[in-house]
Amino acid sequence: MKIRTAKEQDLPQIVAIYNQAIPSRRITADLTPVTEQGRRPWFEAHLNSRRHPIWVLESAVEKNKVFGWCSFSPFYDRAAFDQTVEISVYLDQSAKGRGYGSQAVRFLQAQMEELDVHTLMAYVIEENHVSRKMFEKQGFRQWGRYPNIANMGDSLQTFLIYGYQKSVE
Repeated sequence: MKIRTAKEQDLPQIVAIYNQAIPSRRITADLTPVTEQGRRPWFEAHLNSRRHPIWVLESAVEKNKVFGWCSFSPFYDRAAFDQTVEISVYLDQSAKGRGYGSQAVRFLQAQMEELDVHTLMAYVIEENHVSRKMFEKQGFRQWGRYPNIANMGDSLQTFLIYGYQKSVE
């Protein structure tokens, strides 16, 4: 696996991978598929940000085969939170269960010093046991719980906040 900074031509694969997560209603809080056009402002904001990039996970065997992506996003729009970022990790369904998510999280942790990030935050739907286990395995701790705040159509879901601080944990 190779991890590199996302480029303009990666947007279709990023959107396709993200849309795979929506039907389960246990991975993301989006309820309907997103479009490339709808995600373009979000994508361009990441491309133009030093501290909040998107990276793609590429096959080491198949050239230009993107099978996942991860990112840093602003946590809260206040100056005191500039060194805190929300992280996201999404994998193509065919790549799940192979340890790539854990590798992506370790990669994100390794970017903290270079990008002057002190705290990583991850929001996880409580029923997403795979993500919870992955984050806990990489040293994240559950810092908060928002009960039944996400109406997923078929149920109300609880959101958990996971945090990681390299200098503290």
